[in-house]
Order: sequence, then structure tokens, then C-alpha cells
Amino acid sequence: LSRIVIIGNSGSGKSYLAKSLSAIYSIPVVHLDKIFWMPGGFNEKRQNDEIKNEIEQRQKDDSWIAEGVFGELATLFLARTQSLIFLDMDWPTCRNGLMLRGSESSRQLSAVKAEENFGKLLLWAEQYWIRTNLCSQSGHLQIFASFTGLKSRFTSQAEVNEFLHQQRKS
Repeated sequence: LSRIVIIGNSGSGKSYLAKSLSAIYSIPVVHLDKIFWMPGGFNEKRQNDEIKNEIEQRQKDDSWIAEGVFGELATLFLARTQSLIFLDMDWPTCRNGLMLRGSESSRQLSAVKAEENFGKLLLWAEQYWIRTNLCSQSGHLQIFASFTGLKSRFTSQAEVNEFLHQQRKS
């Protein structure tokens, strides 16, 4: 497998899984957050044409792991995707993942703004099960159901760990 998409709620472990698979297979990771947001924070969205151009360039590469909550961006990779992974974790797991990660204020231009954005992110992530767009559980389920290639859906960290163990062995 050399072209993988990982979707799931904020805090579900997408970045951890992508980083782990990247280490196993020496495949670069494409973080959809970095494509969607302007550098320096999570409060200014890039222009749509800039996002589209970046994704078009990235998905032409021979290998990548694209990961993120943005279902509409993930779908742009699906035509060339060999494996789709859906991290369908419950809210306590996602909340814990977000709390462990923290506000990422050291990576943002303003620590005050970072804390404010983190509060908004927690609220937004908690609403994952009631939203209906492609950045929601129902949207991710829709993407997962319609994907005809190799796909996996994990609902616990134990399942992810077992999957990674199997990948390391193969």
C-alpha cells in the first residue's frame, strides 16, 4: 500500500496512525489541516483554488498518507487511494486525544488565540456526531460506505495497535 487516506474526528488518532504507517512504509504524510488552514494557526482558511491546487499536486505523487477530518478534502484523494482507514472513536477517546495534544499554542503565532481556538475545537469535535456534513461521523460513514477499495474501520485504540502490529510484521 502506498496511497492511504485516514479519516476520523479530531483527536481520534489520525496523525498518530499516519506517522506510524509513515515510519513503517517510508511514505510521506499529507496533513489536510496544513492544506486547509493558512500557516500560523487554525483560524484563517486558505482560498479554495489554493486548496484544490495543492491537493491535485499531492495526489499525483506515487505514495502518500493523507489524513484529516475534512471529508470533502479526503474525497479528492479517493480516486487514487488504495486503502481507506476510518477511525470511528467515541467522544471520550477523542476528547482525551485532544487534551493530550493540547492547544498546540507553540506552533501558532498567538498563544492567546491558540487557547481560544482550542476551546472552539473541543466544542466542534464534540459535535461530530450531530453535524451532517462530510466533517461529521455521518459524512465519514458515507465516504467509508461508498469507497470500493481496501478499507478498515477501527473503533478502539486496541484495534489500531493490533493493525499497526500486523503492518510491522508484514
